[in-house]
Amino acid sequence: MKIEIEDLFYLYESGDETVVALRGLHLEVESGECLVINGPNGSGKSTLVKLLTGFYRPTAGRISIGGLDLAQIDPLRLRREYVSSIDQGGNLIGELTVLENVALAFTLAGKSVSQSRTLAGELLDRHGLGEIFRRFPNELSAGERQLGSLLTALATNPKILIADEPSGELDNQAADAVYALIKSVAGETTVVLVTHDSRAESFADRVVRIRDGRISEEWFPGEKETSVIDPLGWMRVPDKQEPSSSRIPSALRPVLAHEEVVLRAEHLDLRYGEKLIFRQFDLMAAAGELIALSSSSGTGKSSLLRILAGIQNPSAGNVYIGEQLLTDLSREDRATLRKKSIGFLNQGDGAVARISLRDHLGSTASELMDSFGSRMNRPLSGFSGGERARIELLKILSECRPILLLDEPTSQLDERRSQEVVERLLDYVGAGALVIASTRDETLLTRADRILDLSAT
Repeated sequence: MKIEIEDLFYLYESGDETVVALRGLHLEVESGECLVINGPNGSGKSTLVKLLTGFYRPTAGRISIGGLDLAQIDPLRLRREYVSSIDQGGNLIGELTVLENVALAFTLAGKSVSQSRTLAGELLDRHGLGEIFRRFPNELSAGERQLGSLLTALATNPKILIADEPSGELDNQAADAVYALIKSVAGETTVVLVTHDSRAESFADRVVRIRDGRISEEWFPGEKETSVIDPLGWMRVPDKQEPSSSRIPSALRPVLAHEEVVLRAEHLDLRYGEKLIFRQFDLMAAAGELIALSSSSGTGKSSLLRILAGIQNPSAGNVYIGEQLLTDLSREDRATLRKKSIGFLNQGDGAVARISLRDHLGSTASELMDSFGSRMNRPLSGFSGGERARIELLKILSECRPILLLDEPTSQLDERRSQEVVERLLDYVGAGALVIASTRDETLLTRADRILDLSAT
């Protein structure tokens, strides 16, 4: 089914200002085409996804699918009969099992309850996911959760599939499985894939870039990108690769002796019910060290970071921060320790959407945020997901705690911002901090002092 977008604008109020997320965007996607959309954080990609799936209505302009004006289609009917979508976190309902989630998609499309369960079971079996039928989303690895979400989206053979950063939190193996499934439906289904992951280009028919709310460049895989002149004569000038903003200020750098052991884990086990995640994990981590956690989905990387931060308890074993045993501390005392010594970044950006950027940062972080300029008074809800993730990381860096525990710190960032973050982290390590990061970022993995593979435990 063909998608036609003409002179599309989307404006919204954020605090005291009007934000123009899309400004006259033109785009056509042919029926059965697999289109990859990339672009810097805050360029309007996720806003476009919300418009295509009916969650937002255009301020001006027109979107049509198969010649039908989206403004004339009820949003529920749109998502039931024409468009399915999946985002970075997956779309599974937490209170339902995987089988029940997939079955619900069939039921909403008009199948009986018994037919839906049968069809859902057959679909999961066909894609090798039969063993997770009865599990709930919080019992799945990130890769399993995303595959389950994708099968839910594809259950009723949608005419259009919209995927917004579907591999953002996944290791390479899980991301390849998700891409293989998307690739299998491309051609029969029109696919719009929003991603920073260059691997998606290997099966795309075409790639376009959004900058400042308009299509700026397009290219075919393996060919050189070209600037786009839209039907009204607009063209985006080539993007200048400006130098990244200021690095960690020397006045804020932590004072630590290199090679001083600051974190120690002894014989850690983790189980969820009967399932063993990892066992007998040991770690001696020193100041001035960058340690990367890199292993397949479901091996416990995110859980290990929470255990090291004192947020979650292991099934067995001990964690020491300096000479302090975490299990000797109350929950309140652990929170006090984190405030003083540990910066923790979860995969979610953690930002509180209603407060302003200035209030969220406080006084210590403002000099790191020069690039946000006049937007300092904007509520965090007015920033893109990638921008909020970057804000949260820079806030943590500005607080200069001697230990950083980071879960996929670059997963939501475009290539330029990802490189900037890596350089900041290397500066931070050079200043004497300990950084432990779960990551699939090739640059971070290359620059790490050690790479730990939890699947080997």
